[in-house]
Amino acid sequence: MKEIIQTLKKQGFKGEIDDSKASRDFYSHDASMFEIQPQLIVFPKDSHDVQTLITTVAHAKKGNPTLSVTARSAGTDMAGGAINDSIIVDFTKHLKKIGRVDAHQAHTQPGVYYRDFEKETLRHGALMPSYPASRELCTVGGMVANNSGGEKSLEFGKVKDFVDELKVVFADGNEYIVKPL
Repeated sequence: MKEIIQTLKKQGFKGEIDDSKASRDFYSHDASMFEIQPQLIVFPKDSHDVQTLITTVAHAKKGNPTLSVTARSAGTDMAGGAINDSIIVDFTKHLKKIGRVDAHQAHTQPGVYYRDFEKETLRHGALMPSYPASRELCTVGGMVANNSGGEKSLEFGKVKDFVDELKVVFADGNEYIVKPL
């Protein structure tokens, strides 16, 4: 992991990079019963940091095919989806801005807690009703990643029914806008 850390710094990664024992212990758990200790935790400041990370890992995988990246926000996933034994990317530290919100649309970053998002949407008379039981703890990014649903899902649908488009960094290290054709 030292090579990954050095490369990220050399490539201009602006966020934090943490391989401390305390952080690795903390990120070895989510809301599931599983425990897997990562080797590295990164906190990207923006999309460029995410692109830099993905490009660096893709290049390093040639020599170490066990490398992987797992996106994580609040860690409320109950199936172990927010843990791995390689690199965890935590979006809650920096990527937590709520963008434009109106009665029909809202733009947000993945690290925004649903409780904060909901306050903004309610100010405009809007609600994304597919929230899970962990709505006070989870993030919008985690909800999207898991296609979350909750008490209102039978009536209104799951998260996929409320997402029109996503900006996503794919394995090639580039950011794309993904939306229905």
